[in-house]
Order: sequence, then C-alpha cells, then structure tokens
Amino acid sequence: MEDDRSFETILERLLDGARAQFSELDTREGSLIYSALAPAAVELSRLYNALQFALEMSYADTASRAYLVRRAAERGMAPLEATQAVIEAAVLPEDVQVPVGSRFRAGIMVYAVSGRNDEGALLLRAESPGVAGNISGGRLVPVDFVEGLGSAAVRALIVPGRDEEETEVFRRRYVESHRSQRFGGNVADYREKVLAVAGVGGVRVFPASAGPGTVEITILAADYETPSTTLVASVQEILDPRQVTGEGRGWAPIGHQVTVNGAEVLPIQLSAVLTLEAGADFNAVMEEAWAVAEVYFFTLRVDWDRGEPLIVRLSQIETRLLDVRGVLDVADTALNGQRRNLTLEERQVPRLSELTLR
Repeated sequence: MEDDRSFETILERLLDGARAQFSELDTREGSLIYSALAPAAVELSRLYNALQFALEMSYADTASRAYLVRRAAERGMAPLEATQAVIEAAVLPEDVQVPVGSRFRAGIMVYAVSGRNDEGALLLRAESPGVAGNISGGRLVPVDFVEGLGSAAVRALIVPGRDEEETEVFRRRYVESHRSQRFGGNVADYREKVLAVAGVGGVRVFPASAGPGTVEITILAADYETPSTTLVASVQEILDPRQVTGEGRGWAPIGHQVTVNGAEVLPIQLSAVLTLEAGADFNAVMEEAWAVAEVYFFTLRVDWDRGEPLIVRLSQIETRLLDVRGVLDVADTALNGQRRNLTLEERQVPRLSELTLR
C-alpha cells in the first residue's frame, strides 16, 4: 500500500527495529540514531516508489503512452500516425493550368496541389496533418501566383485527415490484438491493415460475402462519415486491384477477391414532444437539441466497427434532450415515425437528417 512506502512509515519501522535491539536507545527526533536512519528512509521511500512505477509501466492497462508504445512495439504495433486531408477544388476559369505544388490557403490551413482525379478535378493535400484540414467548403486564396487564375474554392473533402491515435484508443487496440490473432488474411488482419490506410476511420470485414474466396470490406472515413469514391478506390487498389483481383498483387492474400464499399448512411428523422420551462426560447432549445442529437449519432458511428449491431435508442435520445436548457419533459419520441428503438443493418450508419420538436 502507498502508506507503507512513505518516508514516515519506513522511518518508524527502522526506529522500531533499533528499539527492539536496544530498549533504552534514544530515538527521538534529533537523536544520533534518528539522524542516521532518516536519510536511509528517504532513499528507501524513493526506491519503493520507483519499483511501483516500474511495475505499473510494465502492464498495458496502466502504462503511460511512452511505455505503452514500447510494449506494443514488441508486437509490431504502433499508434496510427496523423494523416493529411485531401480536398477537391473548383477553379475559374475551368481551363486554367494550375501547376502541381501550387499552394493555397483556407483559413489557417495551407494546401498544395497534388494533381487531378480521373474526372479532371483539382486535388490539394493539406501541408499539416490532422483533422484541422478537414474542410468541405470555402474560398481558397492562392499563396503562389497562378497565371490566369480568377478564383478557387473548396468543392468537397475527398480524404479526411486524422490526428495521431489517442492513447486510450491505441491501448484498446493493443489489448484487442491479443484476443484475435492477426494472420494471413483473417478478419483481424484485414482490420489492422485497412485501419492503417490514411483517411479510414472504421472498417467491417465480411468474409465469404459472395462465396468462398470473396471478402467484402466496408469502411467509414476518418471523420466517421461516408467515404468518398476516391478513398474507396484507394483502399481497393491497396488491398486487391480490380484488374488483377485474386492474384495477391495487393495486401490481400492470393485467392482472396476483395470488394471495398463505403458504409451506407441511414437518414434518421427524429421527432419528440417537449414540455418547456416558462420563458424558454424555443429556437435556442431547437438549436441545442439538434447539437446533442448529432453528438449521439456521431458516437454511434464511432462505435460502428466494433462488430455489435448499432441500435439507436429512444432512452439515450430522451436523456440527452432532458439535459437541454429549458426542457422539463420529453414525450412521444419517434425515429422515422416509429416509437421504438431502431436497429441498423450491418453496413449502415445513422445520420440525423430531420428534427421535429413540438
């Protein structure tokens, strides 16, 4: 126990030992024996604390990030690194030539032109990694001069950036790796490989989805939204290029025909009858209710790839609505017109599309 390692406890034990040998020995503070044993008690206390720290750092559930990373490295694992966002831009005039490497600014973020997609749209990659680069609209201001450019704007977020993997998320992934061994194209192996791809935030693996040797991979983007066709195509190319499917030219083993799809978004219409406090601003209640409901749906999308069926629960929604300022009671809560929990299919994720409060 921690009290057993304190300076005072250790010193008292040392003095008790001295008194047991010499009953008439003066052990009061300031005495010769007290002054001799006190420094030893300090060092012993430090030693016990160091041993306790070493013990805690040796277990995955109590290790700090630095020691957890070292422990996981023995298993060939490391936290997922932060990745850069890729956006699609629209320029005017449309036929202007924008050189690769040209830099544009959107707010505090700077993006560099990386090329064009198959449809000829301009693609830009954020210079700084992380979720700060995940924008889907807004004006782009050229940092470098581009001859003939009239204007530029963000059209869409193609590949979401992500921050470095958080410690607790990495800890959970490390622990789960002991429960399901990764090997030669099994489900755990596919999950590990796909989650390492830049822009991917969630994955579900469906083995033998269309018969022996077939594998379906369903993904969510790193912002837990539906992935772009560009991201889906990128993961497909990494795992199993369509032109040579089943030949083992990607990460998938020989004989595995892999199909990558994006998760299907299920729009949710949420309705409820609220009892408000006297003087409560309905518009403010509406705005906050939308925000808390969206947070709930976002947490469901984050949990989507853990394998359990997603269930949108009325009780969870009502609890959150009751926390909204000005709300006294919630009744008649319905999801898509039904007053019951909504269970989603394996490939579906929920998104709030409409909120009706009365």
